[in-house]
Amino acid sequence: MIAPFVDSTALDRLVDDAAQRAVVVDTRWYLDGRSGAEAFAAGHIPGAVFVELDRWLAGPPSAAAGRHPLPDPEVFAAGMSAAGIGDTSIVVAYDDAGGVIASRLV
Repeated sequence: MIAPFVDSTALDRLVDDAAQRAVVVDTRWYLDGRSGAEAFAAGHIPGAVFVELDRWLAGPPSAAAGRHPLPDPEVFAAGMSAAGIGDTSIVVAYDDAGGVIASRLV
């Protein structure tokens, strides 16, 4: 069993083991309007993929549902597939906000 939080040593082992099918996901998003995609482009963990919160991890905002309601399952599944995540993948999600955004993927 893999611990719910991994350090860099455990991450290296997961990524180096092709049988693990580990996908490292950058989920950076900023309330102040900065671009997570631009932050990803400026630098990220080698081999990581970027998953956009507003496109894949949240549905359309509304007064009733809030700013980031859960996405439709089909939208979430399409986003995960586009990121290379399958049913047997081990996913390591990270952000630069103490895990607040990464936890949305989890």
